[in-house]
Amino acid sequence: MTVALRLFLIGLLALLSLSSCSAKIHKPTDKSWNHSSTASHSQAAVHLVKHAMGKTLVPLHPKRVVALHWYATEVAGIFGIKLLGAPVPILHPELRRDDFVDLGWFPPNMEKVVALKPDLLLGSAGWFKDTYNLWSQIAPTVLDSMKYNGQWKEPFMQIVEALGQTESAKQVVAQYNARVAEFKHLMGERLKTLKVSVVQIMPGSINLLKKSAFSGTILSDLGIARPPFQDMDAKTSLQLGENPVNYPISEELLPLIDADILFVIPFSFNKKNSYQKMIEQLMAQPLWRKLKVVQQGKVYVMGEYWLAGSYISANKVLDDLFRYLVKEQ
Repeated sequence: MTVALRLFLIGLLALLSLSSCSAKIHKPTDKSWNHSSTASHSQAAVHLVKHAMGKTLVPLHPKRVVALHWYATEVAGIFGIKLLGAPVPILHPELRRDDFVDLGWFPPNMEKVVALKPDLLLGSAGWFKDTYNLWSQIAPTVLDSMKYNGQWKEPFMQIVEALGQTESAKQVVAQYNARVAEFKHLMGERLKTLKVSVVQIMPGSINLLKKSAFSGTILSDLGIARPPFQDMDAKTSLQLGENPVNYPISEELLPLIDADILFVIPFSFNKKNSYQKMIEQLMAQPLWRKLKVVQQGKVYVMGEYWLAGSYISANKVLDDLFRYLVKEQ
């Protein structure tokens, strides 16, 4: 257990103890919300939601929802659900609201979460598995099964069910699938020869994004081929002891990013000044100008929504691919 996590747990236990004494937080008589009995919920309509940590009773129509993780933030945004608190620094601009309480990055600010008096907490097991029982003392807590950003489809319905948006969610999925089919139809035979490279740049780091990354799963849905080192799934990557979604390279290995099309995604929490600096540093590398994709002018700088998200981000990625691949035919 890391020092940060240990301090987090100690702080949360202390906070919960104080809250219990002051009776400012409504909690069930059981030790946790994670049970199947409805006896303690006779005053409110609830339903049982299955998720990564088991089954939890949650309100049928939650009114005070807090997202502990970026994924839940975006899923709620799909349905226009107002969140009381969220990890604001990585929200899409269209999801930002002045009345969001910024919970910060990992771990979220526990004091702020308790003060919001939520009736539902949403997160991901890959980040909150060890502290799930503690969060469950604050409010019913649903953790999806995501462990890395390429798993964005699998946990979608877990969060959706907790939000009571199952029927609407089916339409969201159907619309995405329809756009994928339309793209394939419009691209036609070109899909058989096209190779697309996706690179994430950070201060001091160049990462090839694999097909198991968020953007990679979308490209796979579309039938788009990837260069070597990007054409690797999560299972193979983990067996090799590598990161499941990216592959860091040195400046000397820039030829590995060459392809017919190159999408570059700077990662700097939407700080435009940092974006520009990282792009300039990449393009200043001696090997950069030698790349075929650079010489042919097929390099495009994309937004951070290429790195992670749910169907809002996925559709924005599709928008870009329709613009830069379909319209250029």
